[in-house]
Amino acid sequence: MGPRTRAESAQIYSKIVERYAHFFERPEVRLRFLHQTLSRQAASCERLDAKLERCSWFRKSRAYERLLEWMLYRLIVQELHRLLPTTARERMRLLRRNRAPLAARVFFSFYQIRHGFYAAGLACAVLALFGVYSGAVWTSARVSDYLASRYGKTRTAAPSQNPVLPQVSAQHLPDYRPEKVWLVEEKDAHERYSNGGRILTEYETDNHPRAFNLYARGGGQVIETGRREPVGIVYHTSESDMLPFTADNNESIETRTRGLLEYVRRNRSYNYLIDRFGQIYRVVRDTEAANHAGNSIWADGRGVYVGLNESFIGVCFETNSTEAGEERLTEAQLVSGRLLTQILRSRHGLDDANCVTHGLVSVNPDRMLVGFHRDWARDFPFAAFGLSDKYQPPTPALGEFGFTYDGELVDALGGRIWPGARAGEEQFNSRAGAAGVRADDLRRRMRQRYRELMDEQRRLRRDRDASDASAPAGDSD
Repeated sequence: MGPRTRAESAQIYSKIVERYAHFFERPEVRLRFLHQTLSRQAASCERLDAKLERCSWFRKSRAYERLLEWMLYRLIVQELHRLLPTTARERMRLLRRNRAPLAARVFFSFYQIRHGFYAAGLACAVLALFGVYSGAVWTSARVSDYLASRYGKTRTAAPSQNPVLPQVSAQHLPDYRPEKVWLVEEKDAHERYSNGGRILTEYETDNHPRAFNLYARGGGQVIETGRREPVGIVYHTSESDMLPFTADNNESIETRTRGLLEYVRRNRSYNYLIDRFGQIYRVVRDTEAANHAGNSIWADGRGVYVGLNESFIGVCFETNSTEAGEERLTEAQLVSGRLLTQILRSRHGLDDANCVTHGLVSVNPDRMLVGFHRDWARDFPFAAFGLSDKYQPPTPALGEFGFTYDGELVDALGGRIWPGARAGEEQFNSRAGAAGVRADDLRRRMRQRYRELMDEQRRLRRDRDASDASAPAGDSD
């Protein structure tokens, strides 16, 4: 097997860290531990990659993966030591009870007595300096006799001063099953799930049933037609007016949330809304399409999806972009967003590859530009949600259909486009080269193909609506 991709490593690291996050009883502390550890690991990986920029051979080796895993366990131990309000013995007992790897427990023990190692190292350094000084004085007086007496004798190798690092493994833990989430309780106004998620249903309503096609990559033919089960999640921001998130604004914040919920229900804008206090509201039922991502494109290993209203569930966070183009979530929204993601992925079998943001799927077909809507076009906390980073792989709108981006979008993102946009451009140019055509010619052809696919999907929906309307009462597919 070759070296793991960065997305695969991120998923494995997320699962390892989540295993230790269960040591904390409070969900906000658990998520803080998860987010801080994964963020520090990502930053450490970037610094290490910068140092090893000229050593690409090492970055492709197993030794590099082991080094990253060791760094992850070091961060886990540091965060546990900082956040767990227990004694060192109790923390070690938790590690043992939760079947942490032996190497992790050994490293934790070393970490507890690290100050002793520091003191011993300092003492050794002082003794070494004193020895060097004494040796220099002695040698200056007796150098001739010393060389004469020692000449020709074999030197004895000095013992290594480098300690052997503990070997750790990032294998999947056998009892980690994030996909197993089930409904525990259902009442008139809420549902409660096994992962602690709670969905409020007082604003629940209908729209039209889902109906969409799956297309082959490269703008190909229909692979599957008339599908009705959702295949992914698109994350949005409400872009509504925000009050300062303080205790004295509680009533006003809730009043604005109710107004937003009424608007979302009236326009069937999203399937779910998560307010600033972390409450999850279902608005449009999962089996119905919400009006959250009109002109849009995404793809997975099976094929290409267009017009994601029909195929993806829309999840909106009550927040908006700052003047710097950054979205902000409360800690309660982070917790609830992760729980809702687990619920939806478990209920519908959604792939990680299809959990994406609105800014990455939204397109303007008239100008052939991506980023028509820019919510979460950067900085979405994928790792904190247990998901791989969708800003890295080639963006399907660019790679499959030849969409581009302009300077206005780059400026709005702080002067730098996400890496997958450039990768998508390279992918499309390679396709044009392989086909022996100019990229601009292929782009015009794919723009027309995108419009044809959207027209097909609209006809499919109209036919499905007509079929459902004419079916006798009580009939179902």
